Amino acid sequence: MRSPLRQAINATLLGVCLAGATLPIRVHAQEPLDERQARDWNIAAGSLAGALDQFARQAGISLSYDAGSVAGKNSPGLNGTLDRQQALSRLLQGQGLQAQRQGNNTWLLLPQAVDSGVLNLGATTVTGQRLGATSEGSGSYTTGAVTIGKGEHSLRRTPQSVSVMTRKLMNDQNITTIDQLLERTPGITTYESPMGGKYFYSRGFKMLGQYQYDGVPLDIGKDYVQADSFSANMAIYDRVEVLKGAAGMLKGAGTASGAVNFVRKRPQHTPTTSLALSAGTWDNYRAEVDTGGPLNDSGTVRGRAAVSQQKRGSYMDVDKRQEQAFYGALDVDLTPDTTLGLGASHEDVDATPCWGGLPRYSDGKSIGLSRSSCLGQSWNDWQSRRTTLFADLTHHFNEDWKLKVGAVHSRNLQDIKYAASEGTVAYGDPAPSSTSYAALLDYDHKDYGLDAYIDGTFEAFGLTHELILGANGSRGSQDDIYAIRNLPQRQNPYQPDHHFPEPADGTFWPNMYRGGTAKETATQYGTYATLRLRLAEPLMLILGSRVSWYDNRRQSHNLAWGEWSDQDARTKETGVVTPFAALIYDLNENLSVYTSYADIFQPQSSYATTSGAALKPKIGDNYELGIKGEWFDGRLNSSLALFRAIEKNAAETDFTTRCGTSADGYCYTDGGKVRAQGVEAEISGELLERLQVFGGYTYTQTKHLKNINSDNVGAVSNSYVPRHMFRLWSDYQLDGALSKWTVGAGVNAQSSNYRIQNIKLEQAGYAVWSSRLAYRVDDTSTVALNGNNLFDKNYYQTVGTASWGNFYAEPRNFTVSVKGNF
Repeated sequence: MRSPLRQAINATLLGVCLAGATLPIRVHAQEPLDERQARDWNIAAGSLAGALDQFARQAGISLSYDAGSVAGKNSPGLNGTLDRQQALSRLLQGQGLQAQRQGNNTWLLLPQAVDSGVLNLGATTVTGQRLGATSEGSGSYTTGAVTIGKGEHSLRRTPQSVSVMTRKLMNDQNITTIDQLLERTPGITTYESPMGGKYFYSRGFKMLGQYQYDGVPLDIGKDYVQADSFSANMAIYDRVEVLKGAAGMLKGAGTASGAVNFVRKRPQHTPTTSLALSAGTWDNYRAEVDTGGPLNDSGTVRGRAAVSQQKRGSYMDVDKRQEQAFYGALDVDLTPDTTLGLGASHEDVDATPCWGGLPRYSDGKSIGLSRSSCLGQSWNDWQSRRTTLFADLTHHFNEDWKLKVGAVHSRNLQDIKYAASEGTVAYGDPAPSSTSYAALLDYDHKDYGLDAYIDGTFEAFGLTHELILGANGSRGSQDDIYAIRNLPQRQNPYQPDHHFPEPADGTFWPNMYRGGTAKETATQYGTYATLRLRLAEPLMLILGSRVSWYDNRRQSHNLAWGEWSDQDARTKETGVVTPFAALIYDLNENLSVYTSYADIFQPQSSYATTSGAALKPKIGDNYELGIKGEWFDGRLNSSLALFRAIEKNAAETDFTTRCGTSADGYCYTDGGKVRAQGVEAEISGELLERLQVFGGYTYTQTKHLKNINSDNVGAVSNSYVPRHMFRLWSDYQLDGALSKWTVGAGVNAQSSNYRIQNIKLEQAGYAVWSSRLAYRVDDTSTVALNGNNLFDKNYYQTVGTASWGNFYAEPRNFTVSVKGNF
């Protein structure tokens, strides 16, 4: 049984979200619990709180209640054969309480007395030890289940490495964008593109379009001219699940890098409103409102709306940004077993960016520019608008089987105009002069995704097994126009001029040295199946397979290296089988060992050979061996994994050729073969009473096994990814008289990384520290101070070339935030 201290801790964690909520005292009649199967109960007499705790443990549900409503009350216990509803009713008999259902496995206990007023919940006690998939309101840095692999399975029962960024973790670290989130995710490396956005790498491989919304795969980020990052405001999401390793079973096409699943916030069963305000260094201001709850008396229609607005400057000259996000969602219980969910979001970015990066000396050494240096112009402009529509339907046939159908549509429009400079600096030159250029870009990307599957359990040979059968598909199209032209002005990196005359839009196309049009449509669909067989009580065999069809057509008309080139290439793949297999063996009640294998299949149609033909698809193998731990009834998860991935037919740049159809002007070959291997360790959740932790260590070794340049065989294949990487964040609630205070601290550390282009440009290893100090003013509001880069480490977050593309990381900065729940 949990100690009183443990109960108090859990009361505090959930109390932050529920303590200030107001609920109508009128309690609606509840639907019967789904599981009506009678079972034997044996709960000893004693305090009511203790009896409820035992019941929740045995029933596998979560109960929340006002601590004062059970204080001093005793229970005669419970013995006999009853179903769950009967057992809960028996426990509450004569106690003046009744249960209100919040979800499939979550219940709220309220006083039986009703009147026309409202009830304000005080400190809330949570009983029942199992966390669910939804992280909001859990107060935890871990989750009880992930949904990235269809269905709901605990981290321990997922035979691949998965990191989950929960709602509390995002709130505590002030994470508001996808860039910030992945920069703090163990094992993920970010690399800033000189044309805006960031590339993401996992296990030594670039993540290309491996995104899901509520499990529905989309091609967002695929062949994205501005790297893999897109506008994604975290105010919309409950959690983000990041799978590392081959994810072909989820979507079909994919590398050995992994996948990212954005799980949006859902309407709640109780009225809840939160308000968050923050102000920080460089005039960084943000406001966020999130409200929702039942829209009818029976609670069968529930709504939710969230709005966020942010305006921020930057440590770099010129750079500034405004963004806003709107989100609305509706859940409708069509029947007690069927729920329809609808949602829409709109994200808008209006920015004056500083792109292009900074130069170095010709030998690659830093020229010592200030971190505020920007070689761009005050008229730089980036407009991005993304609208996303969601829909899903969940139907429970019975206790064991359910159907889920989900659909997502997203459209992103971007209009960009910016200038930058490039050119190495000579030693001793007091007034170096760099060439300047300007770019004009117009992007229109549309993405559609649909996923449907049946998930259920069945009994055979005295054991319980699980079967998932499904199909999904996605269609992504892009219609891009871009032009890059030289500017007559030259830039002095030491004394940059941000007020060059702005060239008219009409001057770009006739004067460009690089640019053109690109239209691409990629359609893929497939069927999949996963069977989880219990070979014995401690041993599970997982067999899965997906059959995929892929059709990609790319049409381009591009100018590069002074020549126009046209491409009309089509790639079709039919009936590609992507198998997956795994074994999980339970060593004891806390530890499981596992091994898994997955295939790799990734079309490369956006890369062209000297003949203009698209490259062959990338194929390969992904292996993983690990051990996972689940402690304190799932409130703490840990993992240790060895991984190896081999990719064949990898695209390689042929710098001796010119291809106007390529975005960078070079031709490619598909003769590369690379290997990545290493170790990952991760921990998340409640390590000690009042202490939440999230972090991991990653060792990654990459190597060229085959390469267009024989001298590179055996060399590192991805030098952007550091050999050693460590991420850690922790949050500790003080005790006693200081119990209203919470202290958080974290570090992001890595070994050196570099880039080679004739010369080696290297960033030495570094460690960057951050912290948080929070004070709970009352049961509804909290004030916090976050600090990043506390020791003001000066380093390059991204290593470019000697001429361009080097980006400093943010200097020391602070943010004060206030959050209230009502």
